[in-house]
Amino acid sequence: MNKKKLLALLLLIIGSWVVYRYTPIYDVLTLPYLQARSEQLKLLVAQYYIWSVLSYILFFAATIAASIPSSIVLTLLGGYLFGAIAGAGYATCAVTLGVGIAYLIYRRLLVSSKSSTYQDAAQRFEQAMKEQGRSYLLVLHFSAVLPYFVINSLAALARVPVWTVVWTAAVGFLPQGLIYAFAGKELGSITTVNDIFTTPVVVAFLLLLVLAFIPIIVRRYKQSSLKV
Repeated sequence: MNKKKLLALLLLIIGSWVVYRYTPIYDVLTLPYLQARSEQLKLLVAQYYIWSVLSYILFFAATIAASIPSSIVLTLLGGYLFGAIAGAGYATCAVTLGVGIAYLIYRRLLVSSKSSTYQDAAQRFEQAMKEQGRSYLLVLHFSAVLPYFVINSLAALARVPVWTVVWTAAVGFLPQGLIYAFAGKELGSITTVNDIFTTPVVVAFLLLLVLAFIPIIVRRYKQSSLKV
């Protein structure tokens, strides 16, 4: 067990949160701040579209890689600046890139650092991946309950292939991205982030979870049929 690598990962995550909380980034990633500067940002997009898209994706990806909670606010902003469809697409690219970068770092630091703290969780996750396959990761992403750094840590410990982590992150975020980006078209009228979680939106998220669970249920049914 390489305790130095595990300590390095913990310091990296804690350091990212400290930088986020005690620097201007904390204020930048708030709805009031972005609303106050929405027209200026819209003007920049109109004048420098390509550079604006690249800057948006890279900044968004950096926050995801650094485990900073930014996906909802920045996707709302993307929907406002680029339109719902394009905004959701750019946000999905950013999340996928950020998750991929973070996963590679976590795998590098955790693959030889299986401490007892994570051993049981990693074994359960690895077993679930073997039994349920890619659907298990999709459920975790669709549920939007666990932070990306938790999913990445467990995936790294369970030695999930990089491609599986990347594409499930993209597919898992895209429906959420479309919902947030469409809501972002009315950025000026949103008082808090909770305003977007209307009954239709909650129902949409529940349907996504149901769709993600279907392959798992079908696989378990087939396994039970074979045993009989």
